[in-house]
Amino acid sequence: EPFTTAWWSWLTLTGAMLAGAISVKFVGLFVVLYVGIFTIGQLWFILGDVSKPFLYTLKHFIARAICLIAVPIVLYISFFYIHLTILSKSGSGDGFYSSLFQSTLEGNRLYNASM
Repeated sequence: EPFTTAWWSWLTLTGAMLAGAISVKFVGLFVVLYVGIFTIGQLWFILGDVSKPFLYTLKHFIARAICLIAVPIVLYISFFYIHLTILSKSGSGDGFYSSLFQSTLEGNRLYNASM
């Protein structure tokens, strides 16, 4: 049943899992693509139901946009913000980052170097 607490919970949980899938590896884009295509199909089916008012379709679109687009983007950005905020020590993967970022890592030869 749409717009119940359980429906919102599952939709939001799906969005959170999409953020997790894309955060782990970019192969997670295929999962996002799969869910996106499935969602487009569902919205197309809802739009084709002429017994429902247009506002009903609009509510479904907005709910999915919030839970399946906005929530994953916010979580993805939050994961990296937290990761880069607590990241303070130098490690073996420093070469992948810019010199400016490396200068903020304790133990790096560029630590506190002026750029």
